[in-house]
Amino acid sequence: MTSTMRLKDKTEILRERRFATFFAGNVVSKIGDAAVPVAFALAAYQVSGSASGITWVLLSLWGARFLMVASGGRIADRYDRIKVMIGADVLRIVAQGALALLFAGLLPVQSWHLCLSAALYGVGTALYNPAQIGLTPELVPEERLQDANGLLSLVADVAFLLGPVLAGVLMSTVGFSWVLWIDVASFAVNLALLLRLARIHTPARQTRAAAPQDPEGAADEDAGPEDTRFRAGFAIMAQYPWFGVGMALWFVVSLGIGLTAVAGPVIAVESLGGPGAWSVLATCLAVGSLLGSVTVISAAKQHPWKAAAVVVALGAVLQFTALTMRDHLPTAVIGISFAVSALTTAACGIVWDTAYQSEIPERYLSRLGSIDNFVNAIGVPIGMLLGALFTAHYDVVFLGLSLLLVLLGIPAARLAGRGRKATA
Repeated sequence: MTSTMRLKDKTEILRERRFATFFAGNVVSKIGDAAVPVAFALAAYQVSGSASGITWVLLSLWGARFLMVASGGRIADRYDRIKVMIGADVLRIVAQGALALLFAGLLPVQSWHLCLSAALYGVGTALYNPAQIGLTPELVPEERLQDANGLLSLVADVAFLLGPVLAGVLMSTVGFSWVLWIDVASFAVNLALLLRLARIHTPARQTRAAAPQDPEGAADEDAGPEDTRFRAGFAIMAQYPWFGVGMALWFVVSLGIGLTAVAGPVIAVESLGGPGAWSVLATCLAVGSLLGSVTVISAAKQHPWKAAAVVVALGAVLQFTALTMRDHLPTAVIGISFAVSALTTAACGIVWDTAYQSEIPERYLSRLGSIDNFVNAIGVPIGMLLGALFTAHYDVVFLGLSLLLVLLGIPAARLAGRGRKATA
């Protein structure tokens, strides 16, 4: 079977009405979001007149996500996940819409307005993402879960690739307020589709409650009130050692992503010929990530996390090795290492999501999903901090992260697949 035929077979999942409804909203929302990061940074600089404005906006966004990610998983595991996502989108509509009105001339815009909007947006994202992680396995058969995650990742990668171009076009033509209005409209469409999904979908928890003869449901009844606090998620994680080691591995990968975001431009300017070299490397990252999603979607069979744990570690090590040897390698070769690293990160990220969505009981998914988001929310900024603090010692940091990746990749692969749903 050719790759094209396999890809067509994978997209058959869109015939499932519930997933198709959810996926359509996701596509529209991601396209509406695409231009926002770059446009927001440009607007923050224009309003503040300095790079500090961009810093404060980013801190507001990441800080809000960091503070709320625990509550996001707890709330999504306790209540109807679709309703949680609807509430999150309402919050993001308010955040973007109010700022759009200010930029349209309602009041003079100040930096704190952008910070407040970014913080509210971050809260909405912290609520939305864990709920989506828990909802996806409810919408598709388990054997098609990797296909569903691959399609969702593909949409995100396309939006990431198109984002800078869309931001440049929109900012130079219609202005920042229209970037925000487009985002508001995309959230409104997603909101309408989520409302439709709520009418045609029965949450898994309600299904179990309606069938008390189900062994798993009966066990839940006997277990007493569920501890839905975020810290309980770490106790749950202790029951699945493979998940804990996998999270440690992804934390180091996240450190590498944050480090590269800071060290990459510095190295490009100092060693590779200037800002143009960083543009090439950043493009390689975007293209590699897109290819990673396509690779998983078009694969003939589902990939196990056991192999993916090794692959994602080796992909990041390859990138760090190329950066360490930057004075002896052409920019094109370093660009290839960036593309390969992004490809492995994207592809193995899909495999990781599918692994824990398949192997961990549904009632725990959003809390463990919030831990997954927490790792990214804290790992990337710490990596950026490493990039800012160790500009004279990048090679030592690259070596240290490479060693950690190898040391974590081995036990992550050895423990993979242990602790199936049936044992929970």
